[in-house]
Amino acid sequence: MKVFVDANLLIYLNVPMPEEQARLVESFWEDLLREHELFTNLLVLDEVVYVSRRKYGVQQEETLEFVDRAVLSHVELLPMGAELYPLFKHYVASFGLKPSDALLAATVKRYGLDAIASEDPDFDKAGIRRIWLR
Repeated sequence: MKVFVDANLLIYLNVPMPEEQARLVESFWEDLLREHELFTNLLVLDEVVYVSRRKYGVQQEETLEFVDRAVLSHVELLPMGAELYPLFKHYVASFGLKPSDALLAATVKRYGLDAIASEDPDFDKAGIRRIWLR
């Protein structure tokens, strides 16, 4: 299955967490890597860097190293261009998604991806198949 990886998963992989939660997140990530073809976009990476620093105090250099080592070696970075705008507009207007979520949903739809790995339930109301920790 082709799966889009949302920022929340990458943030959880990047920041300190209680051991039990970290094991759950890492196990989910390993399952995704083993069983699926993974994709993301630059908006997700922007959020990973920003939230990791702002909310969790992880230095930008550490997060960028994490992205280079653990993300981009396994996840294809999809381009975001003007062709996403009609889909973006549809997800904002029809489903009330936040603009950033609408851009992710538009990316999933435009590239024919099967699901999004995200804890955000807003994607459910937009008809985007969502997978998360079991």
